[in-house]
Amino acid sequence: MTFLNAILLAGAAAFLIPLLIHLLNKRKVQTVRWGAMHLLQEVIRQRKRKLNIEQWLLLAVRIAIPIVLALCLARPVLTALRSFGLGKTSLVMLLDDSFSMRAPSAGGSPAERARVEVGHMLEAQPKGSDAQVVLAGGNARRLLDQSTSTLDVIPKQLAETANQAGPVKINDALQTAAASLSKATSGSRELAIVSDFQASDWQSVADGAALPALESLLKQEPKPQVTFYRLASDLTENLSIASADLSALVVAQEQPIGLRARIQNHGKRQWQDVAVHLEADGARLRTSRVSLAPEGEAVIAFTHAFDKVGDRSLAVRLEGDSFPDDNAFYSVVQVRNQLNVLLVDGDSSTEPLEGAADFLELALTPYQSARATLKDLIRTTKVDAKRLRETDFKGMEVIVLADVDRLQGNRFNELDKFVKAGGGLIVFAGPHCDLDWYNRDFFRKGEGMLPVGIKGLQRAASTSLPARIQQQRLTHPSTVYFNDARGGRLQDAEFQSWLEFDVAKDTSAKPILQLDRGTPLFIEKARDRGRVIFAATTADAEWSNLPLQPFFVPLMQRLVTYLATQSAISAWDQVGAPLRIVFPKERVGIEYTLRDPTGQTQTIKAKADGDKSILESKPIAAPGIYKLTQGNETRLLAYNLDPAESNLSPLSADKVKALADRHNAAFVDSFEGWQKLDRTRRHGSELWQPFLIALLALLFFEVLLQQRIARG
Repeated sequence: MTFLNAILLAGAAAFLIPLLIHLLNKRKVQTVRWGAMHLLQEVIRQRKRKLNIEQWLLLAVRIAIPIVLALCLARPVLTALRSFGLGKTSLVMLLDDSFSMRAPSAGGSPAERARVEVGHMLEAQPKGSDAQVVLAGGNARRLLDQSTSTLDVIPKQLAETANQAGPVKINDALQTAAASLSKATSGSRELAIVSDFQASDWQSVADGAALPALESLLKQEPKPQVTFYRLASDLTENLSIASADLSALVVAQEQPIGLRARIQNHGKRQWQDVAVHLEADGARLRTSRVSLAPEGEAVIAFTHAFDKVGDRSLAVRLEGDSFPDDNAFYSVVQVRNQLNVLLVDGDSSTEPLEGAADFLELALTPYQSARATLKDLIRTTKVDAKRLRETDFKGMEVIVLADVDRLQGNRFNELDKFVKAGGGLIVFAGPHCDLDWYNRDFFRKGEGMLPVGIKGLQRAASTSLPARIQQQRLTHPSTVYFNDARGGRLQDAEFQSWLEFDVAKDTSAKPILQLDRGTPLFIEKARDRGRVIFAATTADAEWSNLPLQPFFVPLMQRLVTYLATQSAISAWDQVGAPLRIVFPKERVGIEYTLRDPTGQTQTIKAKADGDKSILESKPIAAPGIYKLTQGNETRLLAYNLDPAESNLSPLSADKVKALADRHNAAFVDSFEGWQKLDRTRRHGSELWQPFLIALLALLFFEVLLQQRIARG
């Protein structure tokens, strides 16, 4: 037995009050001799004995009343089960270790407080209990391979584990936690969800979205007890760099590259003259200043030209707020001498811009076409499809087929070898294409080079509107630049004719851009180490005005550079996922060194994966520039935070409690609240209620007994 308010047990000493009153008021009896008294002696003796019993009983009741009242106020809790180890529990803690948990606060960041309180929670577990921690930031993962009853191991392991920065994938994390609970050996099972409940992660769930993993978990037998444990930060002001878009993924030496950074203010305060720096290869180049309205954003642009070939880093950094972790955005630029592209023209012409590939040639080499002094990254070679030879493929990185009817014999086989070896291929449709051959030999029921089959040619009726590119959030590396309207309005392009693709649900082909008629405009598919992009329109202006749009130049250049460098590292990736690179099979067993921004290194070995090799690291935990080295070869990698994590606004305590109530779970926002809940769950209800009932019964009995004695 323990007491929640043990100090109030001192009130039990009040039992002395009725005892002292009884002793002080005890009457002194004076004996008076009376002749006939002997006749009543026996009756008096019996009545006196009965009166003494009632008086002692009344005294006992009056003494018990303050004692029971003190016990009631002290709130006793039964601990016998715990003493014998019969209250042991299997506890799984789903710990949010995402970026928002690092926000500074007066009592320490939520992440710091969470680790301390996880230690306290483990100390409070009964002897023989086991526990597991599921880390929920980024991709959910277990802290330990399996639950352990050596509970002091968990805080030590947590201290050695780097925080992830990715957002919480709630359902995935709950699935991982459910899998751990399903293996629990104890009949008593608990899940504690410890989080700051950042609105960007939890708002959709708070608004009513389903949590199937939690619903499934609550159906386990025996049913687990679930607790939502909220740890909030008092930081409300935060600036961040939400994005930094490059004008090109790959540039030529001395060719200017543009970088457009979007800076967000997530708080209610107005910021004036915030310093924003441009850094190249770790060196600060120049500084600009911006002002931000409350909950507003600003865009700032920089340009820079690199004078050396290789991987180069560009970073934008701001300063001024108290949470600097998201104040930088990193990118890697590939500086090349040139990219070699072969344009195969299926309808060549001696007249300017009359050939099927003429607009492409102009878009890929704008400086050369304008006879400017600046150097083009892409060097094109144009050849008539009728004069195409196998030797034309040598030295090329990307091949573009524009309105080519068909390829015969060795030319077709050499093109297939070129793609499988890692080359890029873009196929533009056109009126001269033999659609039967494209389906039969080029697509070959999904076994050929073409990503999809062709249903047929579609045309917009003269009385209807032309087809347009569907407006949507773009995610492909070659098109994300156009999410900002300043990159060009893709919806301005009009299509009078287009090929309708036969896209199967289980196909591995992925659309890059969609038409508003329900068919892809550009669709991509990997073929061994290479990639093929199929366009539903022509590369000239015969079927659409796409080549006449200002964005046609950056779009074509980005598609070509994407294919030419698709086996290399992208401009940047988000933290939380591991580095993963596909290499030729001959690199199996080769060791690489990955150096993080702090200088720490890890060694990674390429492993076999079918007919290729895979290099995969541990999940990347921190943003910055990483270096991957093997011998004399060094690659740069850039990792950034998910911009949604920079909005630190949490769900209110009322919303989290409502969410918990919706799933029949408990809600606490302090360790004291957890202790109280834990005691109730582990030892049953507190015992003050029975003592209160006993107190009322004693008071009622005291009144009855007093009345009986008074009546004599």
